[in-house]
Amino acid sequence: MSVRETAKAHAADGGDHTAGAFLLVVGRDAYATYDLPASGALTIGRGESNSVRVDDPLASRTHACLHVGDAMYLEDVGSVNGTRVKDKVVKPGERVRIAIGETIQIGSSVLIVQRRAAQADLLRPETLRDEGLIPITLAPPSAPRAGEAMRRVLELAERAAAGTINVLITGETGVGKELLAETVHRASPRRSGPYVCLNCAALSETLLESELFGHERGAFTGAVQAKPGLLETAASGTLFLDEVGELPLSTQAKLLRVLETREVARLGSVRPRRIDVRFIAATNRDLEAEVARGAFRADLYYRLNGITLTIPPLRSRLEEIRPLAETFLRQICRDLGRQPPLLPPASVRHLEAYGWPGNIRELKNVIERAVLLCEGPILDAQYMPLERPLTESQKLTTSAASSLAQTEKDRIIEALAACAGNQSRAAKMLGIPRRTFVSKLDAYKIPRPKKGL
Repeated sequence: MSVRETAKAHAADGGDHTAGAFLLVVGRDAYATYDLPASGALTIGRGESNSVRVDDPLASRTHACLHVGDAMYLEDVGSVNGTRVKDKVVKPGERVRIAIGETIQIGSSVLIVQRRAAQADLLRPETLRDEGLIPITLAPPSAPRAGEAMRRVLELAERAAAGTINVLITGETGVGKELLAETVHRASPRRSGPYVCLNCAALSETLLESELFGHERGAFTGAVQAKPGLLETAASGTLFLDEVGELPLSTQAKLLRVLETREVARLGSVRPRRIDVRFIAATNRDLEAEVARGAFRADLYYRLNGITLTIPPLRSRLEEIRPLAETFLRQICRDLGRQPPLLPPASVRHLEAYGWPGNIRELKNVIERAVLLCEGPILDAQYMPLERPLTESQKLTTSAASSLAQTEKDRIIEALAACAGNQSRAAKMLGIPRRTFVSKLDAYKIPRPKKGL
């Protein structure tokens, strides 16, 4: 009997779940929730027969067991790759007590025990704090409404924020990776700790390592006094590594050791220091391709890629262009102390016809320049010259690509239907890797079967 079936049967008998507890399972490409019964032992693993299914190649067929009763305990039942609770390895056969809000890491997946509050109490800060439910605000009330593609990203970001799993944010230049990284930190249990940023592409290799790891006095020419690195500075908080794909291989090796040992040694020192840091990394590179060509370490990639948040480019989020433009318009005019001009439909169409290679950052620059040029009450398209509008040839190419995409989408739907919703078998039928298959499900907005639901 599945966890959900057990829970339903118990509820039918008049019993309660363990104070409304449930288990949130967040993988690389999907998430699922499992209601917990009042008592019992729930097996966790990759095999189909487990109470809680973890679709992760690093998970054993039967990996762990969650013992539920007056208290909850996690037991590793002899997994190959091990189990971690709060970054501590659980020894095989050992039972570790699990509290509400604590994270369990199995391979690249994270499991979080949470408790549902009563509907009337959901907005009370003391309830959110005491029950281990993290108040999530992934966008301020004044922020523009996100489109469907971004809503899926924000929904997954919300769940990732609740744990301690490392987060990798990917996307083109200018899509807002830095903003999403800070948002994840502000919505996490570490939000009261420091949020430290490092642009890995902005420094030479020597300065990069000095900034990251710190140095002792005399470690190199000019090191006149000891200096803690950003890894130490971010203690109990979050370290954001922007443009992580630009890290030199030698620095990658040293960073990997920090991730594995949770210890850092300053340059010129042999005494390591313990650190407690969550890592969020961002890149506009295809790190899998970088790994394949030997430019990025595979082991570091897997460590950083606890969960991936891929921000789609602005050109695929046309419904967001107007609200974003209007938001920038209000912000810029407020700073200038002037009344914002109107953005007419013709100007909106002008913006939507553009390819936006610089994404949101470029859109903001265009609006700012237009506001400075505009002297009247209407922001006409003449104030927004765009350097690379879509040509007729590009429009024809886009149309052809759209037709091919529809054909591919139909084939994926047919494969899922033929395989009764099994994503692995459907991917094999189409001859593509499962990870690519799952990415296409998201790209084409094809609903994925939810495990445990």
